[in-house]
Amino acid sequence: MYATMAGTLTGMGHIATKETYEWLRSRPKVIQSLSINGRPMNDMAGFEDDMSRGYVTTGVNCYMKQYGVTKGEAFKKLHQMRVHNEKIVNEEFLTIKDVPRRVLKEAINCARMTNVAYGYGEGLTHPEGKIKEYIISLYVELIRL
Repeated sequence: MYATMAGTLTGMGHIATKETYEWLRSRPKVIQSLSINGRPMNDMAGFEDDMSRGYVTTGVNCYMKQYGVTKGEAFKKLHQMRVHNEKIVNEEFLTIKDVPRRVLKEAINCARMTNVAYGYGEGLTHPEGKIKEYIISLYVELIRL
């Protein structure tokens, strides 16, 4: 999330001031929460695929081992963590005053992309489903006005 936001700021021209970069470098709570949300989404969406490849160090496996719970219980708890972090994001988004709204909107857009990528399975590893449809709709299909 931090690297994506730094790259996004680079393309924002005059909106991305030195103070904005310093804000990002300070590891603000809103960016931390957005970053935290991405990891369990990836782990839950790609869990079966990761297991078939022999990966054992996923958030789901770590939670199952640490707390001695089933896969279903680990998924439920990771989802609860995401919901909690989304509340933090909303609170931060409403209270941050020293950063341009456009910068905060880009951070939210990064989180939205994570939701798109992992909302229908592991969209980045296997883009054949919804992700492929979205890409085609963006670059191939005409938008009629």
